[in-house]
Amino acid sequence: MNESSDRKMCIFGRLYFLLACLTILIAPTQWSLELRKGLFISPADITLLLAAGFWFLDTLVNRSWRQIRTHTPPWSHLFFIACAAVSMLFAGDKGSAVKELIQYTLYFIIGHMVFDNLLRRYPKSVKYALLIFAMTTTVITALALAQYLDQETEDLMVRGTFGNRNVLAGFYALILPMILACIIETRSLLTKILLSVLFLTAISVNLSGASYVAVTFAAALIAARNGLKWFIPVAIILVLWQCLVLQRLPRANDLVHFHATALYARDGTVERRYPEWQAAGSMILTNPLLGVGPGNYQKHVGQYYDNIPRKTGPAEPDIQNLHLVIAASMGMPALLAFLTMFVTPFNKDNIFPMKHSVLIHGAIGSLAAFAFTAIWHPLLVRGIGLPFVMMLVFTRYLVQTESIYGNCEE
Repeated sequence: MNESSDRKMCIFGRLYFLLACLTILIAPTQWSLELRKGLFISPADITLLLAAGFWFLDTLVNRSWRQIRTHTPPWSHLFFIACAAVSMLFAGDKGSAVKELIQYTLYFIIGHMVFDNLLRRYPKSVKYALLIFAMTTTVITALALAQYLDQETEDLMVRGTFGNRNVLAGFYALILPMILACIIETRSLLTKILLSVLFLTAISVNLSGASYVAVTFAAALIAARNGLKWFIPVAIILVLWQCLVLQRLPRANDLVHFHATALYARDGTVERRYPEWQAAGSMILTNPLLGVGPGNYQKHVGQYYDNIPRKTGPAEPDIQNLHLVIAASMGMPALLAFLTMFVTPFNKDNIFPMKHSVLIHGAIGSLAAFAFTAIWHPLLVRGIGLPFVMMLVFTRYLVQTESIYGNCEE
């Protein structure tokens, strides 16, 4: 290969690396561009597509086609996309279904391949990814803290870079258990202190009860995995935070968490999310195999309420049960495929990888907290979908690569 080709390959590879890292940095936000009415695209979608394009060019110049097959997503991702595609054919609003299918394909196929190649191609990508996650979480938490301290901002709008507190809660469920794992893993006292301040600040501005419970339990279990020397101090801090700190914060977080997941509102009426769960269940029973089509859930759920008592007026956004939404939209096979994504990073030999790095257990805690929080919030929305795929890829890579132990020690 001549010098010109070598230079092109180098340029394409570097552009791919920079754009993939930029995607990790800017993915956690719901800000987007409206290309035309009803059609939105986020900056992270753009950078992800550009990264995929430069990776393709680098592969073309280098003639390394086999690497593309190496980074093929697990079968659960492909099955999930197939279920969405079949359901789309029978959807009432095919325009919404096509847009949703394209978004899922971007997340679970293109996103998975781009991030998997990033981790496997560049040895220090794990360290870079963790650093970017920490930087992004710091910026989001600082913005959320400013919103939290502003008394004119209502609880729902303590949101960081997201649309509301419920989506911010999904991001925290996905990232905070991993941050605790890094606190345990790093040998730098300064890094431990900085990450601990970030962790405690984040759970203080997290006003979703479901996410708060998921994060604290995941944190306790990750600490327990590392023995009493970590479990006792972490458990004491979390208990004291719940019993002494949250109630004294400006928004009385303990009450906000309770009412965010309570069955009944303060006026005695049933909260809107629980009747919707029943309506979604009825929708699933009507068409359990194919659902009503991706992107069609909200258009159909109203007709399944029947005589279920519920509040009138506008509903709080993002209070649906993600698992029910997937089953009602694309059928039970799609839900099974989605749930399988949480275990496909492992195989029968390492489903309980107790001898591996604590980072693996942080990733497991993050996925578990995400799955639990998704019961109360639909967390495949823009700003959370790509970080979720990143965590799946990250977990799979950590489990499959023994030598990764210690990459968070700096």
